[in-house]
Amino acid sequence: MDATPYRAPVDSSLPSPPGDDQRVTPLMEQYVEIKAANPGYLLFYRMGDFYELFFEDAEVASRALSIVLTKRGKHRGQDIPMCGVPVHRADEYLHRLIAQGHRVAVCEQTEDPAEAKKRGAKSVVQRDVIRLVTAGTLTEDSLLDAKRNNYLAAIARAKRSSTDADSAFALAYLDISTGEFRISTCDRHGLPAEIARLEPGEIVVSDALYDDAELAPLWRSLRAVTPLARDVFDGASAERRLAAYFAVATVEVFGALSRLELTAAAACVTYVERTQLGKRPPLSPPAREAVGATLAIDAATRANLELMRAQSGERRGSLIAAIDRTVTVAGARMLAQRLAAPLTDPVAIIRRLDAVGLFVSEVDLRADVRARLAAAPDLARALARLVVGRGGPRDLAAIRDGLHAAAELAERLRAAPQVAEIADATISLRRPDPAIAAELSAALGENLPLVRRDGGFIGAHYDATLDETRSLRDESRRVVGHCRRAMRTRRRSGR
Repeated sequence: MDATPYRAPVDSSLPSPPGDDQRVTPLMEQYVEIKAANPGYLLFYRMGDFYELFFEDAEVASRALSIVLTKRGKHRGQDIPMCGVPVHRADEYLHRLIAQGHRVAVCEQTEDPAEAKKRGAKSVVQRDVIRLVTAGTLTEDSLLDAKRNNYLAAIARAKRSSTDADSAFALAYLDISTGEFRISTCDRHGLPAEIARLEPGEIVVSDALYDDAELAPLWRSLRAVTPLARDVFDGASAERRLAAYFAVATVEVFGALSRLELTAAAACVTYVERTQLGKRPPLSPPAREAVGATLAIDAATRANLELMRAQSGERRGSLIAAIDRTVTVAGARMLAQRLAAPLTDPVAIIRRLDAVGLFVSEVDLRADVRARLAAAPDLARALARLVVGRGGPRDLAAIRDGLHAAAELAERLRAAPQVAEIADATISLRRPDPAIAAELSAALGENLPLVRRDGGFIGAHYDATLDETRSLRDESRRVVGHCRRAMRTRRRSGR
């Protein structure tokens, strides 16, 4: 869908620091300070059961969400525009804002109002931004398409001559909701095809690349392009930043990546850290895609073939909708990846066809594996939510059930005829640590009781007693810590 690329607006509507004859309330002072620290984002400012927006943010959100624009007090003799959304429906409104290209800073109350009152009747509850929400950094199921990856892509360029046509480009792209992280390279002519294949939710580029006259038509044709300061794409510090994210001594463990590839990959993880306020979602090590390993298909051809969506723009009527008979959302995402990027290597094609042939001929094996998979949870996205602090007991239960399912599948597939593709899958299924599953079972019990989510993406409140909730929270933190230590050990050992 054609849209004007998002660019941070100038916050000219914010009130200037008040003078002796220009006093604003302590609440507005706090709002202005937090808003000024997050330019380019609509500020969801928590006030009780609502997220309020003020000044220009309120006017923008009112138009985008079709909600009533009201007012709260005055500043310099003028009414202060205001609108708000209830906390329990925040996901719904956030989804609509992100879909229109906006970015949102979520400002939460970090202090009990009763504590604030102890400092004085006019004291303001302490608040702080707990998350920056952008189109490429979503983790909540309610904000994502379960059957499609949501990629954040960073594009870096190296000019080989004075002409842009001779430039080399590196695309690093990751999905923080699943942990996938890959790097590809192309020339100027292949760049649009690479972007069309990935359909990233958000693309980050340097200011200089964003302002390039020859690439401006491409950026304008894309949904969400975010220009960033030059330091994010600094090649001199790229190796250090990438190594720090993965807690490794050297990036040589990722293979022989070029400086251009390292620059793009470092830009990706730097943007993730900034939007997640220092938290590091679990990412797989960046893997380079071989040049020419998949068929390059330009955007126009993809649209005419209706691979992912019909001419109407909907999934219904497309090729993927016609052939998708997967029983898990992870399988649906993999099918979409493979359909978007057909293989060109005959050896890889034969490996894949051998696996298909096995399940076609082995009817009982196919039925058994599908039955086991049908109960498998979305393990990758549950893990990502837990690591960044947005998960709950359901996500812990998904990890537990996923580990058990992986162990059972490994046992079943070991008894099957071992074609190469199945053998590799069986090896990967053996990696789950049974001790982690045991920890989760002890923490949650064998049967997780039905819980009710409330409060949207900020958190979850559960129908349980306060003591039970605290006990489960403490146990959950201990198990998540164990999982993190296990992942770090595996990453350092290269497993």
